[in-house]
Amino acid sequence: MTHSPTLITNPTLFVPTAAFEQISTLPQRHTLPGAELMVFQFSNGYGAAVTRQLSRPEDSAFEFCVLDCMQPTPQPCFSTTVATAFLSGLSREGTEGLLMLTERLGLHPRRVQANSSLLDEEF
Repeated sequence: MTHSPTLITNPTLFVPTAAFEQISTLPQRHTLPGAELMVFQFSNGYGAAVTRQLSRPEDSAFEFCVLDCMQPTPQPCFSTTVATAFLSGLSREGTEGLLMLTERLGLHPRRVQANSSLLDEEF
């Protein structure tokens, strides 16, 4: 007697994900009830939290927040020229534009200070 294999699928593997082709950094992805959270961390000391609400139409499914990634845990940052608040109701294209602006921000002041301190060190 032979048994045919049973395919077991995990529904979280089939959550649609947003592609941001213009962004060089891959996000950490987290599955939330009814949403996907993507956390980006850029080399300039900033990052972004992007949430995609799965129940909303693609043209307004995204929420965006700039992050201060110079903390042990990234924290919302409202002092940049990119966004001074949480933004919601965004399209994928609008969100990608905000991510590009965040990735291109100047160095975070703490990153500048850390770099200056390293220049003063003798190795």
